[in-house]
Amino acid sequence: MMATQTAQRSPKLVNNIQNILESGELVIVPTEVSYIIVAHAFKPRAIRKIAQLKRWNAPQPLVLLTRREKVEEFGVVSAASQKLINHFPYPITLIIPKKNTIPDTITAQHSALFISCPDEFIYNLVAQIPFPMVCTTAGFSDEYKARKYRTAIELFDGQVPLIVDGGDCKYDSKGTLIDCTLPTPTILNFGTVSVDDLRSILPEIELPSHLRK
Repeated sequence: MMATQTAQRSPKLVNNIQNILESGELVIVPTEVSYIIVAHAFKPRAIRKIAQLKRWNAPQPLVLLTRREKVEEFGVVSAASQKLINHFPYPITLIIPKKNTIPDTITAQHSALFISCPDEFIYNLVAQIPFPMVCTTAGFSDEYKARKYRTAIELFDGQVPLIVDGGDCKYDSKGTLIDCTLPTPTILNFGTVSVDDLRSILPEIELPSHLRK
């Protein structure tokens, strides 16, 4: 068991977070929708640590944290997905075709990549850290994930070098998931951002087939 440091969310933490991730360790940080476990995308040891921490029996895809100007380094951006990406930071997660610049360990051997930039803190973190970061939720199910700082401590104290204290998450729901690998972007699950909000950005966005009238 390691000693876990805690610190209030602040721009001053960037160098500390960068140093921890460069060493192949993990950091837990708050977002507006949940606390997340963050790793250096190109450190295989860190990716293995996420799987151990989450108790995965099989590989699971991770989410690339990114900004508008960086997405095309790692994924294929359509005109429709670009309209959604232009609204980052925004509590949505998009699925786009991946490029070979991203390791298969990140996508669990799939041809698609999950991307997200849920809030301003992550947006600025991605801008300042010089390597790509990936994440997964800090928890073990939708019902048992950290949306409060104290829950993150209860679940992961002694297992990561740093947990950043952002208090309670702003929203008590997950981010909205949108599949942009389909001919028409389709909402796969509902979250913080509503269908009406999304249709104001992308009028043609579709609901899953079982929810269409």
